[in-house]
Amino acid sequence: MSAESAEIEDLHWLVREEAAEILATFPKPELSLPQLSQLRRELGAERATLIAEQLELRQRGQTKFSRADEMFFTRVGLEQATDEVLARYKAKRFAAGIQIADLCCGVGGDLLALAAGRTATGVDHSPQLALLAQANCAAYGQRITTESADAAAVDLATYDAWHGDPDRRATDRRTTQLDSFSPSTEQLVGMLQQNPNAAIKLAPATHAPEAWLAAAELEWISSRRECRQLVAWFGDLTPQPGSRRATHVDRDGVAHSFVASGETALQVAAEVGAYVMEPGPALLAAELVDHFAIEHQLGRLLPRSVYLTGDAPLATSLVAQFRVRELLPIDRKSLTKKLREQGIGRVELKVRGLDIRPESFLKKLKLAGDSVATIILTPTASGNRAILCDRV
Repeated sequence: MSAESAEIEDLHWLVREEAAEILATFPKPELSLPQLSQLRRELGAERATLIAEQLELRQRGQTKFSRADEMFFTRVGLEQATDEVLARYKAKRFAAGIQIADLCCGVGGDLLALAAGRTATGVDHSPQLALLAQANCAAYGQRITTESADAAAVDLATYDAWHGDPDRRATDRRTTQLDSFSPSTEQLVGMLQQNPNAAIKLAPATHAPEAWLAAAELEWISSRRECRQLVAWFGDLTPQPGSRRATHVDRDGVAHSFVASGETALQVAAEVGAYVMEPGPALLAAELVDHFAIEHQLGRLLPRSVYLTGDAPLATSLVAQFRVRELLPIDRKSLTKKLREQGIGRVELKVRGLDIRPESFLKKLKLAGDSVATIILTPTASGNRAILCDRV
């Protein structure tokens, strides 16, 4: 038996009842040395290692999947998988009841959401990942089919739409250069000619081909304080070709989006208003900060400042918002006095555009009190200031 055949056989064992019973006997994610030694004697080295690895990866997978304890992962597969909240958000663009292919499906992060109310097929070049994707969809009650195949060879004309996650590690090094992905740019263009109703998942820093800028809607999606992915939407999946969209999805699946196209002018505020806003990672990655500012009557504190300011709060999670109390000089003694007067003993310190080490500055404030506040140290039109504020 070849090494690959043995690996497949072990994975078939892993996703079946015998392994499930063994996994259920270990409540902790890490096995002790005696436990691992006993498993090796009972199961052999390869299967014992699989059990130990799954216990660890299931623990890590809980940040992405509510049913991680019933799922199966590889290290890279878990790292690259779309979490279930983002996957559900993306899947809403696909009509119910359609036939859909998820190419380069990995362990099935997107596939399990795409399969809800649709006929879904998962395709991955790795037979191991195709097997795990099927098992993971089953954990969510989704019945799908999977196949091990080259994504570029799939007959996409037989599907209503497709989702693709080109492999960014095809050359054994993670990259944001689309020409180094698998399928390649040329292959993706051919696939779009077969079926233009597509969503292509990319790394946030990927430079989309020039032709895509007019044909697709590019959406940068953030969650858990990071921009997680860029999705290029094509065909019937986008009502606004040529636009850019920034979206933040919170832990409960609530999404806030801002969409714009074309260029816009920089808008600088004459003074710091009642609120200061810090653009989130999706707005920054999509380069839509100035579009957003004009739409919401905001201005940057300075031309190169990341901070925006305005006179009213906004009903969006695309920016972090702070209600301004006072503008103060950046002087530790006067700041300490002001904080003590207001009973502020805990401070969130944010520094932008200044050569100040937050940890060192914070230690020297000599805080005392029960109240909480935020201090933003940043250049403004009236000079470098400490903006004392409250996070909204």
